[in-house]
Amino acid sequence: GLALRAYPNPFNPTVALAYELAEDGRVRIGIYDVSGRLVRKLFDGPRNAGSHRAIWNGRDESGRSAAAGVYFIRVEVLGKTDARKIVLVR
Repeated sequence: GLALRAYPNPFNPTVALAYELAEDGRVRIGIYDVSGRLVRKLFDGPRNAGSHRAIWNGRDESGRSAAAGVYFIRVEVLGKTDARKIVLVR
């Protein structure tokens, strides 16, 4: 697995995602709402094996503050997908 950890959770105003890669590969990280819509793309590109972090500041692609509620951080790497539920409190 990717050993995903999201902290703090619940969060306001930022949440960090820590993840481990067993090998080099292309990584896509996105924030999705409960209906599966992409709220914010955090990362899309190559990453080396090892430990990495991504930060979400609670804002959507256009810089507006996202509404309080449940979101999912989804990570895709080497054909595998993993997700963590996170809660944004205001």
